[in-house]
Amino acid sequence: MYEQYDKAVQTVLNYLVQQGFSKTPQKYFRQACREFRKYLEKQQLEYSYNGAQIWLGALKQTISRWKFLSFRRAMALIDDVVQNNTVTRLLFSYSKNALKYHVPEGYKALLDEYLQDRMEEGKQPSTLQMDVSACTRFLLFLQSQGITSAKFITPQLIKDYHTQTEHRTAEGKNAYTCRIRGFVRFLARKKLVPETLEFAFSTENAPKISIVTTLSKEQVERIKSYCRTSSSPSELRSAAISILTLRMGFRSTDICNLRISDISWEDRTISIVQQKTGVPLTLPFPVEVGNVLVRYITEGRPVCNIPNVFTTLYHPYRKMEKSRCYCTSVAILGKKGSPHDVRGMHVLRKTFASKLLVAGNTVSMISATLGHADEGTVDTYLATNEQKMRLCSIGLAGIEIQEAHT
Repeated sequence: MYEQYDKAVQTVLNYLVQQGFSKTPQKYFRQACREFRKYLEKQQLEYSYNGAQIWLGALKQTISRWKFLSFRRAMALIDDVVQNNTVTRLLFSYSKNALKYHVPEGYKALLDEYLQDRMEEGKQPSTLQMDVSACTRFLLFLQSQGITSAKFITPQLIKDYHTQTEHRTAEGKNAYTCRIRGFVRFLARKKLVPETLEFAFSTENAPKISIVTTLSKEQVERIKSYCRTSSSPSELRSAAISILTLRMGFRSTDICNLRISDISWEDRTISIVQQKTGVPLTLPFPVEVGNVLVRYITEGRPVCNIPNVFTTLYHPYRKMEKSRCYCTSVAILGKKGSPHDVRGMHVLRKTFASKLLVAGNTVSMISATLGHADEGTVDTYLATNEQKMRLCSIGLAGIEIQEAHT
Protein backbone atom coordinates (compact mmCIF):
# COMPACT_ATOMS: atom_id res chain seq x y z
CA MET A 1 0.00 0.00 0.00
CA TYR A 2 2.90 2.32 0.77
CA GLU A 3 5.54 0.90 -1.58
CA GLN A 4 5.59 3.97 -3.82
CA TYR A 5 5.86 6.29 -0.82
CA ASP A 6 8.62 4.28 0.88
CA LYS A 7 10.58 4.07 -2.35
CA ALA A 8 10.34 7.83 -2.87
CA VAL A 9 11.47 8.47 0.71
CA GLN A 10 14.54 6.28 0.25
CA THR A 11 15.36 7.96 -3.08
CA VAL A 12 15.33 11.38 -1.45
CA LEU A 13 17.43 10.16 1.47
CA ASN A 14 20.03 8.71 -0.88
CA TYR A 15 20.12 12.01 -2.75
CA LEU A 16 20.63 14.03 0.44
CA VAL A 17 23.53 11.81 1.47
CA GLN A 18 25.14 11.85 -1.99
CA GLN A 19 24.92 15.63 -2.22
CA GLY A 20 26.52 16.14 1.15
CA PHE A 21 23.59 17.58 3.09
CA SER A 22 24.31 18.00 6.79
CA LYS A 23 22.75 15.79 9.47
CA THR A 24 20.11 18.36 10.46
CA PRO A 25 18.09 18.44 7.18
CA GLN A 26 18.39 14.66 6.95
CA LYS A 27 17.04 14.33 10.50
CA TYR A 28 14.04 16.59 9.84
CA PHE A 29 13.32 14.81 6.56
CA ARG A 30 13.25 11.42 8.28
CA GLN A 31 11.05 12.78 11.07
CA ALA A 32 8.58 14.28 8.60
CA CYS A 33 8.37 11.02 6.65
CA ARG A 34 7.83 8.92 9.79
CA GLU A 35 5.07 11.16 11.13
CA PHE A 36 3.29 11.38 7.79
CA ARG A 37 3.51 7.59 7.42
CA LYS A 38 1.86 7.20 10.85
CA TYR A 39 -0.86 9.64 9.76
CA LEU A 40 -1.56 7.62 6.60
CA GLU A 41 -1.72 4.36 8.54
CA LYS A 42 -4.00 5.80 11.20
CA GLN A 43 -6.37 7.26 8.61
CA GLN A 44 -6.01 4.16 6.38
CA LEU A 45 -5.14 6.35 3.42
CA GLU A 46 -2.90 5.83 0.42
CA TYR A 47 -0.18 8.36 -0.30
CA SER A 48 -1.17 11.49 -2.24
CA TYR A 49 0.26 14.98 -2.36
CA ASN A 50 -3.15 16.46 -1.51
CA GLY A 51 -3.24 14.26 1.56
CA ALA A 52 0.18 15.58 2.54
CA GLN A 53 -1.10 19.16 2.23
CA ILE A 54 -4.10 18.39 4.46
CA TRP A 55 -1.76 16.84 7.04
CA LEU A 56 0.56 19.86 6.91
CA GLY A 57 -2.36 22.24 7.30
CA ALA A 58 -3.52 20.47 10.46
CA LEU A 59 0.03 20.37 11.79
CA LYS A 60 0.95 24.01 11.13
CA GLN A 61 -0.38 25.46 14.38
CA THR A 62 1.15 22.76 16.59
CA ILE A 63 4.83 22.91 15.56
CA SER A 64 7.47 25.60 15.18
CA ARG A 65 7.74 27.54 11.95
CA TRP A 66 11.19 26.09 11.24
CA LYS A 67 9.90 22.56 11.67
CA PHE A 68 6.84 23.25 9.52
CA LEU A 69 8.98 24.60 6.68
CA SER A 70 11.23 21.53 6.88
CA PHE A 71 8.22 19.19 6.80
CA ARG A 72 6.67 21.07 3.88
CA ARG A 73 9.92 20.83 1.93
CA ALA A 74 10.09 17.09 2.70
CA MET A 75 6.63 16.52 1.25
CA ALA A 76 7.54 18.55 -1.86
CA LEU A 77 10.68 16.46 -2.41
CA ILE A 78 8.73 13.22 -2.09
CA ASP A 79 6.13 14.44 -4.59
CA ASP A 80 8.91 15.43 -6.98
CA VAL A 81 10.31 11.89 -6.87
CA VAL A 82 6.85 10.32 -7.25
CA GLN A 83 6.25 12.44 -10.35
CA ASN A 84 9.70 12.14 -11.94
CA ASN A 85 11.33 9.05 -10.34
CA THR A 86 14.23 11.23 -9.16
CA VAL A 87 14.95 14.54 -7.46
CA THR A 88 14.76 17.18 -10.18
CA ARG A 89 14.86 20.37 -8.12
CA LEU A 90 15.51 21.74 -4.66
CA LEU A 91 13.51 24.98 -4.81
CA PHE A 92 9.72 24.87 -4.79
CA SER A 93 6.91 27.39 -5.10
CA TYR A 94 4.15 26.73 -2.60
CA SER A 95 1.82 29.51 -3.78
CA LYS A 96 -1.19 28.59 -5.85
CA ASN A 97 -1.09 31.91 -7.67
CA ALA A 98 2.11 33.36 -9.09
CA LEU A 99 0.65 36.87 -8.89
CA LYS A 100 -1.60 38.39 -6.26
CA TYR A 101 -3.46 40.36 -8.92
CA HIS A 102 -4.45 39.18 -12.39
CA VAL A 103 -4.39 41.61 -15.29
CA PRO A 104 -7.84 42.14 -16.88
CA GLU A 105 -7.87 40.59 -20.36
CA GLY A 106 -8.97 43.83 -22.01
CA TYR A 107 -5.83 45.63 -20.85
CA LYS A 108 -3.32 42.78 -21.01
CA ALA A 109 -1.93 43.64 -24.47
CA LEU A 110 -1.36 47.28 -23.49
CA LEU A 111 0.36 46.38 -20.24
CA ASP A 112 2.55 43.79 -21.97
CA GLU A 113 3.62 46.39 -24.54
CA TYR A 114 4.43 48.88 -21.77
CA LEU A 115 6.47 46.29 -19.87
CA GLN A 116 8.35 45.44 -23.06
CA ASP A 117 9.29 49.10 -23.46
CA ARG A 118 10.47 49.20 -19.84
CA MET A 119 12.50 46.04 -20.36
CA GLU A 120 14.20 47.55 -23.41
CA GLU A 121 15.10 50.55 -21.25
CA GLY A 122 17.12 48.16 -19.10
CA LYS A 123 14.79 48.03 -16.08
CA GLN A 124 15.49 45.23 -13.61
CA PRO A 125 13.02 42.35 -12.95
CA SER A 126 12.21 43.76 -9.49
CA THR A 127 11.28 47.11 -11.07
CA LEU A 128 9.11 45.41 -13.69
CA GLN A 129 7.37 43.36 -11.00
CA MET A 130 6.43 46.52 -9.14
CA ASP A 131 5.16 48.01 -12.42
CA VAL A 132 2.95 44.96 -12.89
CA SER A 133 1.58 45.09 -9.35
CA ALA A 134 0.85 48.84 -9.38
CA CYS A 135 -0.67 48.96 -12.87
CA THR A 136 -2.74 45.83 -12.36
CA ARG A 137 -4.35 47.27 -9.24
CA PHE A 138 -5.29 50.38 -11.21
CA LEU A 139 -6.62 48.36 -14.16
CA LEU A 140 -8.71 46.16 -11.87
CA PHE A 141 -10.25 49.32 -10.42
CA LEU A 142 -11.11 50.53 -13.93
CA GLN A 143 -12.68 47.16 -14.67
CA SER A 144 -14.77 47.38 -11.49
CA GLN A 145 -16.06 50.76 -12.71
CA GLY A 146 -17.10 49.31 -16.06
CA ILE A 147 -14.23 50.98 -17.98
CA THR A 148 -13.15 48.50 -20.66
CA SER A 149 -11.08 50.85 -22.81
CA ALA A 150 -8.23 53.24 -21.95
CA LYS A 151 -9.84 56.07 -23.92
CA PHE A 152 -12.62 56.28 -21.32
CA ILE A 153 -10.23 57.02 -18.42
CA THR A 154 -11.03 60.43 -16.90
CA PRO A 155 -9.35 62.61 -14.26
CA GLN A 156 -12.28 61.93 -11.92
CA LEU A 157 -11.72 58.17 -12.20
CA ILE A 158 -8.06 58.65 -11.32
CA LYS A 159 -9.01 60.75 -8.29
CA ASP A 160 -11.54 58.12 -7.20
CA TYR A 161 -8.89 55.40 -7.47
CA HIS A 162 -6.38 57.45 -5.53
CA THR A 163 -8.95 58.04 -2.77
CA GLN A 164 -9.96 54.41 -2.31
CA THR A 165 -6.61 52.63 -2.70
CA GLU A 166 -4.94 51.73 0.59
CA HIS A 167 -1.26 51.44 1.49
CA ARG A 168 0.55 51.04 4.78
CA THR A 169 2.61 54.21 4.25
CA ALA A 170 2.34 57.42 2.27
CA GLU A 171 5.71 56.63 0.72
CA GLY A 172 4.40 53.29 -0.54
CA LYS A 173 1.30 54.88 -2.02
CA ASN A 174 3.43 57.52 -3.68
CA ALA A 175 5.72 54.86 -5.18
CA TYR A 176 2.78 52.95 -6.67
CA THR A 177 1.23 56.15 -7.99
CA CYS A 178 4.51 56.99 -9.72
CA ARG A 179 4.43 53.64 -11.55
CA ILE A 180 0.82 54.12 -12.67
CA ARG A 181 1.64 57.65 -13.82
CA GLY A 182 4.34 56.19 -16.06
CA PHE A 183 1.81 53.78 -17.58
CA VAL A 184 -0.65 56.62 -18.23
CA ARG A 185 2.19 58.57 -19.86
CA PHE A 186 2.72 55.55 -22.13
CA LEU A 187 -0.98 55.56 -23.02
CA ALA A 188 -0.68 59.26 -23.91
CA ARG A 189 2.19 58.51 -26.30
CA LYS A 190 -0.11 56.04 -28.03
CA LYS A 191 -2.77 58.79 -28.31
CA LEU A 192 -5.20 56.79 -26.18
CA VAL A 193 -5.51 59.42 -23.42
CA PRO A 194 -4.76 63.17 -23.22
CA GLU A 195 -1.16 64.12 -22.46
CA THR A 196 -2.32 66.06 -19.40
CA LEU A 197 -4.14 63.10 -17.81
CA GLU A 198 -1.08 62.10 -15.76
CA PHE A 199 -1.43 65.34 -13.76
CA ALA A 200 -4.62 63.97 -12.20
CA PHE A 201 -2.46 61.81 -9.95
CA SER A 202 -1.61 63.55 -6.71
CA THR A 203 1.27 62.81 -4.35
CA GLU A 204 1.12 62.41 -0.59
CA ASN A 205 4.83 62.50 0.10
CA ALA A 206 6.69 65.69 -0.81
CA PRO A 207 10.31 65.29 -1.93
CA LYS A 208 12.80 65.85 0.85
CA ILE A 209 16.55 66.24 1.17
CA SER A 210 18.27 64.95 4.29
CA ILE A 211 21.87 64.98 5.44
CA VAL A 212 23.68 61.78 4.46
CA THR A 213 24.31 59.42 7.37
CA THR A 214 27.77 57.87 7.53
CA LEU A 215 29.61 55.65 9.97
CA SER A 216 31.55 57.13 12.88
CA LYS A 217 35.31 56.62 13.23
CA GLU A 218 34.61 54.09 15.98
CA GLN A 219 32.25 52.08 13.75
CA VAL A 220 34.76 52.07 10.88
CA GLU A 221 37.46 50.83 13.24
CA ARG A 222 35.11 48.14 14.53
CA ILE A 223 34.66 46.83 10.97
CA LYS A 224 38.40 46.82 10.33
CA SER A 225 39.02 45.05 13.63
CA TYR A 226 36.37 42.46 12.75
CA CYS A 227 38.14 41.83 9.43
CA ARG A 228 41.46 41.27 11.20
CA THR A 229 40.10 38.87 13.83
CA SER A 230 37.51 36.90 11.79
CA SER A 231 38.15 33.15 11.66
CA SER A 232 34.99 31.09 11.02
CA PRO A 233 33.58 30.74 7.47
CA SER A 234 30.64 32.98 8.37
CA GLU A 235 32.92 35.65 9.85
CA LEU A 236 35.32 35.53 6.91
CA ARG A 237 32.43 35.99 4.48
CA SER A 238 31.04 38.90 6.49
CA ALA A 239 34.49 40.49 6.61
CA ALA A 240 34.90 40.24 2.82
CA ILE A 241 31.43 41.68 2.17
CA SER A 242 31.93 44.64 4.50
CA ILE A 243 35.44 45.53 3.30
CA LEU A 244 34.34 45.50 -0.36
CA THR A 245 31.69 48.11 0.43
CA LEU A 246 33.71 50.18 2.90
CA ARG A 247 36.85 50.40 0.75
CA MET A 248 35.42 50.12 -2.79
CA GLY A 249 31.80 51.31 -2.47
CA PHE A 250 30.16 48.29 -4.11
CA ARG A 251 26.37 47.92 -3.92
CA SER A 252 24.88 44.85 -2.25
CA THR A 253 23.50 43.54 -5.54
CA ASP A 254 26.90 43.80 -7.21
CA ILE A 255 28.57 42.02 -4.29
CA CYS A 256 26.10 39.14 -4.62
CA ASN A 257 26.68 38.98 -8.38
CA LEU A 258 30.49 39.20 -8.11
CA ARG A 259 32.18 36.24 -9.78
CA ILE A 260 35.61 34.80 -9.13
CA SER A 261 36.47 35.52 -12.78
CA ASP A 262 35.77 39.24 -12.15
CA ILE A 263 38.85 39.47 -9.93
CA SER A 264 42.20 40.02 -11.67
CA TRP A 265 44.90 39.19 -9.13
CA GLU A 266 47.65 40.16 -11.55
CA ASP A 267 46.25 43.62 -12.27
CA ARG A 268 44.76 43.94 -8.76
CA THR A 269 41.41 45.03 -10.17
CA ILE A 270 37.79 44.00 -9.91
CA SER A 271 35.61 44.36 -13.03
CA ILE A 272 31.82 44.23 -12.86
CA VAL A 273 28.75 45.32 -14.78
CA GLN A 274 26.56 47.16 -12.32
CA GLN A 275 23.11 45.67 -12.02
CA LYS A 276 21.43 48.99 -11.24
CA THR A 277 22.83 51.00 -14.16
CA GLY A 278 24.19 48.35 -16.54
CA VAL A 279 27.43 50.35 -16.71
CA PRO A 280 30.75 48.41 -16.69
CA LEU A 281 33.06 49.36 -13.83
CA THR A 282 36.70 48.41 -13.21
CA LEU A 283 38.36 49.48 -9.97
CA PRO A 284 41.76 48.71 -8.42
CA PHE A 285 41.43 47.02 -5.06
CA PRO A 286 43.54 48.00 -2.03
CA VAL A 287 45.89 45.46 -0.45
CA GLU A 288 43.56 45.32 2.56
CA VAL A 289 40.67 44.22 0.36
CA GLY A 290 42.82 41.66 -1.45
CA ASN A 291 44.01 40.11 1.81
CA VAL A 292 40.49 39.76 3.22
CA LEU A 293 39.19 38.28 -0.05
CA VAL A 294 42.01 35.74 -0.21
CA ARG A 295 41.34 34.62 3.37
CA TYR A 296 37.63 34.16 2.67
CA ILE A 297 38.12 32.33 -0.64
CA THR A 298 40.84 29.97 0.66
CA GLU A 299 39.65 29.43 4.25
CA GLY A 300 35.94 30.24 4.42
CA ARG A 301 34.31 29.69 1.04
CA PRO A 302 32.98 26.16 0.48
CA VAL A 303 34.43 24.14 -2.39
CA CYS A 304 31.67 24.15 -5.01
CA ASN A 305 30.97 24.83 -8.68
CA ILE A 306 29.13 28.10 -8.08
CA PRO A 307 30.88 30.88 -10.08
CA ASN A 308 29.95 33.60 -7.58
CA VAL A 309 32.45 34.66 -4.95
CA PHE A 310 29.83 34.76 -2.20
CA THR A 311 27.75 31.63 -1.73
CA THR A 312 25.72 29.95 0.96
CA LEU A 313 27.88 28.15 3.51
CA TYR A 314 25.88 24.93 3.58
CA HIS A 315 24.50 22.57 0.99
CA PRO A 316 22.69 23.08 -1.33
CA TYR A 317 25.21 25.72 -2.41
CA ARG A 318 23.90 28.71 -4.34
CA LYS A 319 24.56 32.39 -4.83
CA MET A 320 24.26 34.42 -1.64
CA GLU A 321 21.04 36.38 -1.23
CA LYS A 322 21.09 40.18 -0.93
CA SER A 323 19.50 40.04 2.54
CA ARG A 324 22.71 38.49 3.86
CA CYS A 325 24.47 41.82 3.33
CA TYR A 326 22.16 43.53 5.80
CA CYS A 327 22.64 40.69 8.29
CA THR A 328 26.39 41.21 7.92
CA SER A 329 26.15 44.83 9.03
CA VAL A 330 24.07 43.84 12.05
CA ALA A 331 26.53 41.07 12.95
CA ILE A 332 29.44 43.53 12.94
CA LEU A 333 27.87 46.75 14.24
CA GLY A 334 25.15 45.23 16.42
CA LYS A 335 21.42 45.86 16.39
CA LYS A 336 20.07 49.39 16.20
CA GLY A 337 20.35 51.17 19.52
CA SER A 338 18.03 54.01 18.48
CA PRO A 339 15.82 55.00 15.53
CA HIS A 340 18.67 57.18 14.26
CA ASP A 341 21.07 54.25 13.87
CA VAL A 342 21.55 52.97 10.34
CA ARG A 343 22.38 49.43 9.28
CA GLY A 344 22.91 47.81 5.90
CA MET A 345 25.62 48.03 3.27
CA HIS A 346 24.44 51.36 1.86
CA VAL A 347 25.69 53.31 4.88
CA LEU A 348 29.15 51.80 4.25
CA ARG A 349 28.92 52.90 0.62
CA LYS A 350 28.00 56.43 1.73
CA THR A 351 30.93 56.43 4.16
CA PHE A 352 33.25 55.43 1.30
CA ALA A 353 31.92 58.29 -0.86
CA SER A 354 32.22 60.87 1.91
CA LYS A 355 35.84 59.87 2.60
CA LEU A 356 36.67 60.30 -1.09
CA LEU A 357 35.20 63.80 -0.92
CA VAL A 358 37.08 64.76 2.24
CA ALA A 359 40.30 63.51 0.65
CA GLY A 360 39.90 66.18 -2.04
CA ASN A 361 38.83 64.01 -4.98
CA THR A 362 36.83 65.64 -7.77
CA VAL A 363 33.10 65.12 -8.14
CA SER A 364 33.60 63.45 -11.53
CA MET A 365 36.09 60.97 -10.07
CA ILE A 366 33.82 60.15 -7.12
CA SER A 367 30.84 59.70 -9.45
CA ALA A 368 32.84 57.37 -11.70
CA THR A 369 34.12 55.34 -8.74
CA LEU A 370 30.60 54.91 -7.36
CA GLY A 371 29.29 54.03 -10.80
CA HIS A 372 26.73 56.84 -10.80
CA ALA A 373 25.11 57.70 -14.11
CA ASP A 374 24.71 61.36 -13.06
CA GLU A 375 27.43 63.41 -11.37
CA GLY A 376 24.74 65.47 -9.63
CA THR A 377 24.01 62.58 -7.26
CA VAL A 378 27.35 63.25 -5.54
CA ASP A 379 26.05 66.63 -4.33
CA THR A 380 24.24 64.95 -1.44
CA TYR A 381 27.60 64.01 0.07
CA LEU A 382 28.86 67.61 0.23
CA ALA A 383 27.40 68.14 3.70
CA THR A 384 29.55 65.30 5.08
CA ASN A 385 32.71 67.40 4.59
CA GLU A 386 32.45 69.30 7.86
CA GLN A 387 35.64 71.36 7.43
CA LYS A 388 34.64 72.77 4.06
CA MET A 389 31.03 73.24 5.12
CA ARG A 390 32.26 75.54 7.89
CA LEU A 391 33.76 77.78 5.19
CA CYS A 392 30.26 78.29 3.79
CA SER A 393 28.86 79.80 6.98
CA ILE A 394 27.74 83.43 6.78
CA GLY A 395 28.59 85.89 9.52
CA LEU A 396 25.82 87.57 11.49
CA ALA A 397 27.56 90.94 11.75
CA GLY A 398 25.16 93.76 10.97
CA ILE A 399 22.00 91.84 11.71
CA GLU A 400 22.21 91.84 15.50
CA ILE A 401 18.96 91.65 17.43
CA GLN A 402 17.96 95.07 18.73
CA GLU A 403 16.42 95.43 22.14
CA ALA A 404 12.82 96.49 22.03
CA HIS A 405 12.02 99.96 23.48
CA THR A 406 8.85 100.41 25.44
